[in-house]
Amino acid sequence: MSMLRAAVVGVGMIGSLHARIYAEHPLTELVAVADSNPERARTVGEQLGVAWYSDVEQLLARERVAIASIATPEQQRYTPAVACARAGVHLLLEKPLAPNLAETDRLIAAVEATGVRATVNFILRSDARYLHARQSVEQGMVGEVCTLSARRRGSSRGAELYGPWTDLLISTAIHDLDAMVWINGTPVERVFAEAVVKRCAEWGHEDAVLIVLRFANGAIGSLETSWVLPPTVPAALDSVLQIAGTRGGIFIEGNNQGVAVVGEDRYHLPDFANWPIGPLGVGGALQANVARFITGVSRGEPLPMTLQEARYAQAMVVAVKNSIRTGQPSTVN
Repeated sequence: MSMLRAAVVGVGMIGSLHARIYAEHPLTELVAVADSNPERARTVGEQLGVAWYSDVEQLLARERVAIASIATPEQQRYTPAVACARAGVHLLLEKPLAPNLAETDRLIAAVEATGVRATVNFILRSDARYLHARQSVEQGMVGEVCTLSARRRGSSRGAELYGPWTDLLISTAIHDLDAMVWINGTPVERVFAEAVVKRCAEWGHEDAVLIVLRFANGAIGSLETSWVLPPTVPAALDSVLQIAGTRGGIFIEGNNQGVAVVGEDRYHLPDFANWPIGPLGVGGALQANVARFITGVSRGEPLPMTLQEARYAQAMVVAVKNSIRTGQPSTVN
């Protein structure tokens, strides 16, 4: 099986992890990175021993690339994604696809017109625990699903890092909204949400949101998400998914996989579920999702999700925001 030549456009925190995964994966050769910040591109490129660029067009003109991750902020995703797609490069796009649904539809249409394969990085779809939950529901092990309850709490550090350019719902809650629909196997009929706005008021965003969902199969769901707790909390990200059905239940608790670390001045629950970095490189659900993209392109297998599924997840976020604004239940477009 031939090696796939890979590139990453946008090498902030998540993009630099994509680059490391390509560099470490046995089926890919990382050949270049690009970022609108030349210093950041140079730093990551030199760390990984690959070419670096501040312009995606230069990268495409000088490098032969088969696959690429587009990990820029969503406001800057259309141009590099479409440029790569038109060059015949298969795409792993970070979420959300764009700041709003109109721009998301424009991006999807432009990418699909090129015929390249593309997927979106919703990593819970490659988390072994969530995959097992979906399989269990599909096989009828829990009977008819009645309730799904999710929680994803970050700390105020999330607001400081991401608040100036994105928000809690589109960057964080979108994962659990997608996971609940994906595991339950049916769309959402309506949502109702209430929000608290404090620290994020200066950016016009929510600090904490509670969401209730009604699914087409009669199940109901809830999601609690926030950027409120101080950064001193033991778990940097506290996530839970609980499913109750007529014949059983599924309970996913936390990201630390049972590991706790105690020091002289701190009790810490490290995240081993999402993108842990250790002696073997980058692991967790992020590595698994990138690996599924690589093998999917290499072997012609299904990719983790379609662009339309990613659009639906974003449409749920829009419905949640509509409910917060109007104080009324909202349907999903």
